[in-house]
Amino acid sequence: MQVVGLRGADRASGFTLLELLVVIVLAGILLSIVTVSVTPDPRQQLQREAQRVGQLFALASDEARIRQAPIVWEADLAGYRFVTEVGGERRLLTGDDLLRERNWERPLSRLAVFELSGAAPSQVLLGPGAPPVRIAIAREWVQPRWRLEMTNDIAEVSISFDENGRGDVALARK
Repeated sequence: MQVVGLRGADRASGFTLLELLVVIVLAGILLSIVTVSVTPDPRQQLQREAQRVGQLFALASDEARIRQAPIVWEADLAGYRFVTEVGGERRLLTGDDLLRERNWERPLSRLAVFELSGAAPSQVLLGPGAPPVRIAIAREWVQPRWRLEMTNDIAEVSISFDENGRGDVALARK
């Protein structure tokens, strides 16, 4: 009889419970490794934001030269924006996708501007309700060297700007 042959074919076509458990455990381990590596580090997020701000300052400087009008960077603890004055009226730069108003990924707890010639900060924003920090970006970037410090609940980062308006980002331990 051919019953024996059928039993052997049925047995070879399926997986054992042990094989299924091994596959599930391996899939779980791989998934946890991928999840841990994809989760962004909050310190790196602040550093990336600082690099973006430095690049946007350079872009705003070019834009100020093209428009032949100064642009002002305004920032508070929730976000920042680029503003220009047209006919004595303050206007946000809304037509430019790069210089649009943005929120910080994680709200800041402190924002300070230092002129490197002086030891004390020239502008400090410590709490909600305080007036925003304002930095004028003129048509010609002829400003002293200065530093912008941004602090949130996890990290502190500083952007040091040279006379040409180029920013160098440094992450400080908190």
